[in-house]
Amino acid sequence: MAVTVGLPGPVEEEEKAIYRGQLNLLPPTPASIALCQHAQRMIEEVFAPHDPRTAQHHLSVDEFVERAAAVKPRFIHDPQTRVLQKQYLKELGFDPDRTYLDVPRMRVVSSDGYLTSGVGHKQPPHRDTWWSAPMQQIQFWLPIFPMSRECSMEFYPHYVETGVENSSDDFNIYAWNARGRLKAAEHKQGEDKRGIPQPFAPLDHPAAVQVTLPVGGAVIFSANQLHATSDNVTGMTRFSIDFRIVDGEHVADGVGARNVDNGSTGTALRDFRRMSDEAQLPGEVVALYDIGDKPEDGILVFSSDVAERQKTERSPAETG
Repeated sequence: MAVTVGLPGPVEEEEKAIYRGQLNLLPPTPASIALCQHAQRMIEEVFAPHDPRTAQHHLSVDEFVERAAAVKPRFIHDPQTRVLQKQYLKELGFDPDRTYLDVPRMRVVSSDGYLTSGVGHKQPPHRDTWWSAPMQQIQFWLPIFPMSRECSMEFYPHYVETGVENSSDDFNIYAWNARGRLKAAEHKQGEDKRGIPQPFAPLDHPAAVQVTLPVGGAVIFSANQLHATSDNVTGMTRFSIDFRIVDGEHVADGVGARNVDNGSTGTALRDFRRMSDEAQLPGEVVALYDIGDKPEDGILVFSSDVAERQKTERSPAETG
């Protein structure tokens, strides 16, 4: 597995190297710093009067989850978030007419087992392709506050081209959109039972590469890269941003990472919008990747409208 600083070659060629397992470490840019500061302000507001990084020492788990569950969708749907995301990609040289992007998401990982599932779920080793992500998907990850390797994420170089026995055969993104995504705030401790795809057994080769980045710095990697959330033992909650892109021409041409062990069905390609005009990928292109049956209650694209409708339809017993 190669680790490269910046995007030294043409973007389209760097993307192909990322499909093969390369990690690219990107230094901060004006737009990436602005994006992180935008997120910082939202987080500090919702956790006031506490420092968000140490709020877990002052709030009950229920109070912490309530605040975290409020700020995450606010960040996603704030119009300025999308503006800064696009500015960042333009600074890096991505072509607005062939780059399609998903919404940026905010992740929260508490320290020392305070919150272990749901909103603060610590991801076990996984590939995002197990979650019906396309083989052309490239992921960006940025810390919102200063970080160290003790609260990072980790990559497993041995498995770039080696499969892992896993539960992705049971994962369908349309079923997940209908039943799994909204229930994150209900899970606080213990095993997250929402059907998250993961390995059947501990990794035989657990040696990992961890990254440490400044605020506004990023690591970008393939959705086919096996990675996990590092154990956070810093005493402070980690907040980060991640988002995903695909190259529309690579999707249409079938250029991407090699599938070594993914059995998930459906496709997340409908989640992506073109940088230049927010258009979706052509339906005939998406259809090439839309494998498996669609559940009767399945939802092709999860949105804020879907989330509000699901909340309204849930019974008092479900909402507790």
